[in-house]
Amino acid sequence: MLEAAKLVAAIRAGSVTAEEVVERCAARIEEREREVRAFSWLTVGDALRKARELERSALPLAGLPFAVKDIIDTAGLPTECGTPLFAGRVPDASAEIVDRVAGLGGAMLGKTVTAELAFAAPGPTRNPWNLERTPGGSSMGSAAGVAAGMVPLALGTQTNSSLIMPAALCGVVGFKPSAGLLRTDGVMAFSPTLDQLGWITATAADAAFVAGLLLGAEVPVHRGLRLAVVRTEEWGAASESVRERFDAALDALRDTGAELVDDPGPPAALAGARPVHRTIMAYEAVRSVGPAVAARPEVVSEVLRRFLAEGSGIGDDAYATALAARASLIATCTEWLLGFDAVVTPAAPAEAPSAVGTGDARFCTAWTLIGAPAIVLPSGRGGEGLPVGLQLVGAPGADAALLGTALDVEPLVA
Repeated sequence: MLEAAKLVAAIRAGSVTAEEVVERCAARIEEREREVRAFSWLTVGDALRKARELERSALPLAGLPFAVKDIIDTAGLPTECGTPLFAGRVPDASAEIVDRVAGLGGAMLGKTVTAELAFAAPGPTRNPWNLERTPGGSSMGSAAGVAAGMVPLALGTQTNSSLIMPAALCGVVGFKPSAGLLRTDGVMAFSPTLDQLGWITATAADAAFVAGLLLGAEVPVHRGLRLAVVRTEEWGAASESVRERFDAALDALRDTGAELVDDPGPPAALAGARPVHRTIMAYEAVRSVGPAVAARPEVVSEVLRRFLAEGSGIGDDAYATALAARASLIATCTEWLLGFDAVVTPAAPAEAPSAVGTGDARFCTAWTLIGAPAIVLPSGRGGEGLPVGLQLVGAPGADAALLGTALDVEPLVA
């Protein structure tokens, strides 16, 4: 895999050119894209031209190639959101996040495949570790592209588990900042209350490097770790491999002196997070993507049609009640989370499943609901030889502290 921070340092030192980095990406794409199918659109020629211009600039990314999930607008390039509903759609302007990364000196390499409307029906992308398996959804192309060594940085989004889970299933690092830190202008809305931007990289150091540029996050140096071990009520759904890898990661952390608080008494309301999340997401999806689907329902998946039908049955009062429950949970969980450097929890209940789906979101839902920052780190392989991820969650707004914790934890659990 390509490490973003090291590549930028090498470009700055003159040991490699930005153009050579793009060429390296292009060669890897040529080698693996036919089978992995991470990209919906490639702009290698443009990336080479931009890299030549940018490596001579003082911009911090120095021509580093990056990729963009195909629900994020890119001026003059198709943004089709993984559906025939938007086939041929070419926006006039890029999303703010794309302009920001480009303005920092990034050279866009292409658009990555998304699940249909960033929901549950998978796109054509396959897991680089096993082509019969899914990378997970919905930021599937972004995770697979980084895991396959095609690109060092890929933008993604998360409304439920769409960034953390595919990163876990592909053995890479996914970081979702606190809700509201990054504007979603120019990003397809599915559930505006829950939609959040993030990125996928090879290492935690790369995730922190990007956070420093986009969030101004100054990652602290820790002198010890106090971690809350939260298996949640979903623990029974975890496979034996996930449980074994999780326990092995905890043992490794204990061996280095980390304080692990097992069963730390999380807020009881967390147990009801999934129905609250689903109510908000379904109600808002009807109003965001529902009109486009209603115009051509025959071209979308049955799973999406059923979800929108469910959302149509949710009344305003039920939606308001769910929003109030979310607000209360944010307040309660924030206070609780501030007592730890991070919560440690699984990222997905199993290794990558068959490619007909996008994976099971259950270990991510509550944290997305409250807008907490989350990062997933590779934590070895399960019984089927596929990656397993360890998820760390911080208090909303404590992104820099969470990244510092991730830097400490990463070498211990790989």
